[in-house]
Amino acid sequence: MEAARSGAGKSLRRVGALGATLEVTALCFGVVGLLVALPVLRPWLAVLFGINAALDGMSLDSLSAINPIDVVVLVFAAIAFTGFWPGPNKPHRVWMGLAVLLPLAGIAVLLATALQGRSGLMVGGLVLSLLLLADRASRPLGYLGAVANLLLLSADFATSGYRSALAAGLIAFGYVVLVVWFAWIAVRLLMPGTSSGTGRRSGRQ
Repeated sequence: MEAARSGAGKSLRRVGALGATLEVTALCFGVVGLLVALPVLRPWLAVLFGINAALDGMSLDSLSAINPIDVVVLVFAAIAFTGFWPGPNKPHRVWMGLAVLLPLAGIAVLLATALQGRSGLMVGGLVLSLLLLADRASRPLGYLGAVANLLLLSADFATSGYRSALAAGLIAFGYVVLVVWFAWIAVRLLMPGTSSGTGRRSGRQ
């Protein structure tokens, strides 16, 4: 039973690391989408930056359509968060379930409204970050996640459709930190000798 549980935890960590790696790739495509003016590659966070920086004639209307890259980013985030199941250091099944489900619920809301729901990524990221902060070994990762998700969530709500250098700067910085956060998640989940998703540490029960 213990061996099966350990094997399941390792599989979840690998899946989570893959999700985090793919999330980094998708977010980097968003930067490319801004540089070469390809809307299909721009997740909503890149569009928010474009609105506040007054780039390429982007406006709030640009958010009123479902871009497949938005769904992809939300799915990969949920997969990445699953890698920590049932919680960093010790089980937190309810809160971990919330962290994973929020991006997925965001997809359902987005499909229903064609506008709302995308912030499920940042809220889910904040829930996971708080859990990481409660684990001493994961605390730096938790701080980084909290900074990234708080900045992007605040800038999301602050976007009014008019140019704002402050909001654009917050989004740009938060976007970079978010990419670094997901890259660190991938490394953490694959790091030998750790057990972020099983609630155990190597060599200890």
